[in-house]
Amino acid sequence: MSICFLNDKYLDLQEAKISPLDRGFLFGDAIYEVIIAVNKKPFELGAHLTRLKKNISSLKYSLSDQFDLEETILEVISRNKFLNQVIYVQISRGTDIVRDHIPSNDLSPTIFVSSHELKTDFSPSSGEKAILLEDFRWRKSQIKATSLLANVIYRSAAKDKGVFETILFENGFITEGAVSNVFCCTDNKIITPPLSENILPGITRKVILEVIQDISLEYEESKIPIESFLEAEEIWVTNSTKGIVPIIDLDGKKIGSGKPGEKYLQVSKAFMAKLLDLSLIHI
Repeated sequence: MSICFLNDKYLDLQEAKISPLDRGFLFGDAIYEVIIAVNKKPFELGAHLTRLKKNISSLKYSLSDQFDLEETILEVISRNKFLNQVIYVQISRGTDIVRDHIPSNDLSPTIFVSSHELKTDFSPSSGEKAILLEDFRWRKSQIKATSLLANVIYRSAAKDKGVFETILFENGFITEGAVSNVFCCTDNKIITPPLSENILPGITRKVILEVIQDISLEYEESKIPIESFLEAEEIWVTNSTKGIVPIIDLDGKKIGSGKPGEKYLQVSKAFMAKLLDLSLIHI
């Protein structure tokens, strides 16, 4: 049994129901966060909540100041049995009285928080394969909205090809992965695309950049042409549930030596140390 939160109630996930007139269901008019909890302790919860509140403000949702989302997330973690969890938070604009593109005034947001087991251990990976596809998503990818049909198509394409991820490009430059941010190493320098409307400000991306600075590696945030990306010594993708994953094959082309590179191993080790410093993982 999994316990979730839906509109002021904690209940069995199988009992949770929303109205078919909920705007998240009808229009994808909703935002979300995915947060990991290890040993029942959420990682970077403050950063996730800051991003969520920024998106709430951008979309002008009317979330009550009285509602304590942090407390709700912690309670969902507590009520579920798994030590290591993936917490999903979704907030839609709310349920309207009729289907209309223009929402009624003063809707009460639908708030949903659920949990399932986290099975990733974040240990160094032996490497994964990826494909490249053109980025045709909407131009507000920095907002973590639930309008994810394009991402579903990209993830399905990766599955059909038997690879781990689809990496996207637009106008000749790398943007991000279908469900990840992207890093590469060229001439001994780590590079990631700068944040823009095409790129989600990933929490794990933020943590990895902090780690890179902590261990004094050279890096920059700059546009990455496809040509130089294909010739990179290393490529990694990052997200909350997988951590940092090296890509050793892109569109059937070997990346670097075809094995996880030295920079990846350094950063991965430091990332694990950061988790240890926060007492999130017991050895």
